[in-house]
Amino acid sequence: MTTEKKIIIYLDQNFISDIAKLSLKEKKNKINPILEKLFNTIKEGVDEEKFLSPDSWIHAVETAKENNPELKNAIFDHQGYIGQVSLNPNWEIEDAQFINALLDYFGIKREKRDDWHLAFRENPNKRIENFKIHVRMPDLGLGKLPKAQVEILQQIRASGVKNEEQYKKEIEATKKEYKKKIQTEFAWVIGKYNLSLEQAEQFIESKKFLQIPKIDIFCKLWSKNLANINRDSSQLEHDYNDIEFLSSYLPYCDVVATDKYMQNLVQSLKLDETYGCRLYTMKTKDLSDLIVFLEKEKQEKKPANKSLFSVLGIMTENVNTQQIQFLKKLNLAKSKFENTGKYWNKDIYTSIFLVYTNKKHVELPKTDDILKYGPKILTNEQWLDMFPFMSNFRTLYNLEHKSIREIVKDIPNHLRGTATAIVMNNTNFDNDVVDHDSYLFYDIEDAIKNKLQYTKRYNIEIIYP
Repeated sequence: MTTEKKIIIYLDQNFISDIAKLSLKEKKNKINPILEKLFNTIKEGVDEEKFLSPDSWIHAVETAKENNPELKNAIFDHQGYIGQVSLNPNWEIEDAQFINALLDYFGIKREKRDDWHLAFRENPNKRIENFKIHVRMPDLGLGKLPKAQVEILQQIRASGVKNEEQYKKEIEATKKEYKKKIQTEFAWVIGKYNLSLEQAEQFIESKKFLQIPKIDIFCKLWSKNLANINRDSSQLEHDYNDIEFLSSYLPYCDVVATDKYMQNLVQSLKLDETYGCRLYTMKTKDLSDLIVFLEKEKQEKKPANKSLFSVLGIMTENVNTQQIQFLKKLNLAKSKFENTGKYWNKDIYTSIFLVYTNKKHVELPKTDDILKYGPKILTNEQWLDMFPFMSNFRTLYNLEHKSIREIVKDIPNHLRGTATAIVMNNTNFDNDVVDHDSYLFYDIEDAIKNKLQYTKRYNIEIIYP
């Protein structure tokens, strides 16, 4: 169950892109090698359930613009290694912040939801899986400012406007925008909670409105940026996108990796202190400092989730339909236990490890052939190679012929849980229940609860730490 929170590390697109380039021969030599150490540090923390580097809508937009297909694939791969959780789009976060602040202002109780829902698509503290399916966005020209708007912004900067003056204008424009929104897209909120437009406008004119994180951060950063007459105006669109992501995600991250200009901008306003977020840049010293910080956190932090127990599946040498059936039954048992019954609405985890005594390469069919012919194209051997990965099982190779107890001892504590059940792949279990049902994991849980050496129903051995 989730007991701790992961360190949330937001890497802007430049960081992700450069890290991905390290895997490409023709680009690797042009990238600061310390980025590889940073990536490995983050990856280790992710594997230990201590770190998370989420992706975002802004990442998707930026990646869609990448013209090099090899680099684009590498970016997706690296995001999958260290993320698997997405931040909500910036407009959803802003809307949710406004609604919550409005209701809090009038003392109206909100529907109970875990806090993470406001900023994340999924629970950021959930168990990392073996893979993530990415929906790849085409380049739709998103994230671009209209040419006329850019020209107006350039004129504002060229006028030598002062930060304080521009901030007041940004606030007034934001208030005006929200007074329109409460009559349109927020009309349902006004109606649902029996508020009047006058009450909503009263809130918009209050200090509490200015404390909404997205509004607070954006107006301060954007005003100071426009007031910087020395800033290259060709960077306006880039600056806007950076400020958009910072104002949306800064309050929900422990670390943000961005460029030097944005770091200076945020720190000059002490927004990093206000929202408890550390900012780092591509500078070698910053990268070194970030690695030191993350290594310290990795040493001191506990995993964000822990398995109730684990199962060690002992696989024999033979490749046959019995092994495939065994894996399917294990997968069903895990799914039934974690997602139905008393745990249907709880974040609980179990771990399944498969132990093999040799390691061999299995040639898999091409993706196009699988899409064309479906699963029937797979041989038994290919099924056995793919199924554990797709089912989020973990594979162990016992090439040194260690004892089972030694293997269990080597499993990290947060994955091992309170005990480990040893299941041979020729073990008969769940033959006494109806199809598509399972009792195996309940049998294991009951044995562990009562500190038994073997389960009552299927006589499966339990090994305790």
